Amino acid sequence: MIPFGSVRLGRIFGISIELNYTWFFIFALLVTDLTLRFQLKPFNLPLVVSIINATITTLLLFASVLFHELSHSYIAKKSGIPIKKITLFIFGGVAQMSKEPENPEVEFKMAIAGPLSSFFLSFSFGLIWMGARGLGLEMAGASFLLLWQINLALAVFNLLPGFPLDGGRVLRAGLWYWMKDMQRATKIASQAGQGIAFSLIFFGFMMVFVLGDISALWLVLIGWFLNHAAQTSYQQLILQRSLSGIKVAEIMSKDVQIIDPSITLDKLVNEYFLKYRYGRFPVVENDQLLGVITLHDIKEIPQGDWSRVTAREIVVSPKKSCIISYREDAVNALMQMAREEAGHLLVVDENGSLVGLVTRSDIIRLIKVKTELGV
Repeated sequence: MIPFGSVRLGRIFGISIELNYTWFFIFALLVTDLTLRFQLKPFNLPLVVSIINATITTLLLFASVLFHELSHSYIAKKSGIPIKKITLFIFGGVAQMSKEPENPEVEFKMAIAGPLSSFFLSFSFGLIWMGARGLGLEMAGASFLLLWQINLALAVFNLLPGFPLDGGRVLRAGLWYWMKDMQRATKIASQAGQGIAFSLIFFGFMMVFVLGDISALWLVLIGWFLNHAAQTSYQQLILQRSLSGIKVAEIMSKDVQIIDPSITLDKLVNEYFLKYRYGRFPVVENDQLLGVITLHDIKEIPQGDWSRVTAREIVVSPKKSCIISYREDAVNALMQMAREEAGHLLVVDENGSLVGLVTRSDIIRLIKVKTELGV
């Protein structure tokens, strides 16, 4: 999961496109770095022209990354795999799939689409640069020279055989086809990804301390991110496999302490918060979930008014992120709790009635039992 939150730009092919807040940092950094590059040989451009070229180049670079991710997403959607969103962030972009490919053939086609799209862009930008150079428009073509080189580097880097890079997914597809075991193939491809990550970190530090090249710290950061992504990807697969086919309705607790909206706050504190020592309680009327009340909500009311203020007057409508349908997959419930940093979710039916409560500990216990039993 990518941290720091995102801002939505729009939709392409029905896929939500978002900018993670870290993108703005790398955008400013790249514009500054490219502005300095364009003022040096072989470009030797004036400051204002350098700033304009740097801005255009950076925007086209992230458009290239988006094109790369859309290539993956297009093949995924054609193969029946929903793509929820594409997020551009500090290290590039990532497409969020709702499920893993069902067979190695689909995995291979999805994986190879990204590098092929980057090779295509590299070739296209290269032609534009040569055309501009032939016409004597080297200032206008400076951006396309860099974009040709960067897209070529992006394609080659993504073909490295380490999961979750595209090359790692190609490796997983091959191992999966050969061994007929997706989990084992993912484990080997993830280990290869970690090996590449540690190599990047090692060479990055070597370049910093031996050659004094501070810019090599980017290799260290990319290596760290790749190692984290490789570990997380394999862990997510284990979770999905452990919870495959299990619905929230099967693991939720139906014994939920609910609050009547007519109860006063003094009784609520004494008979619920002090007795059960939970941080929040759902408020239900005629089987309909009205909302939740937390300790914070009660503390906002002067203690002298607790005997006359009722729960109905301070109940807060539940956020969609705090509730889940009983028909949802258990793995989605766990991911939702992780995103919201919540320990539990309220479970509702199609009519909005509260039918239970699912906790993170319930799901983790189930995963532990299934892992120990090997089922």
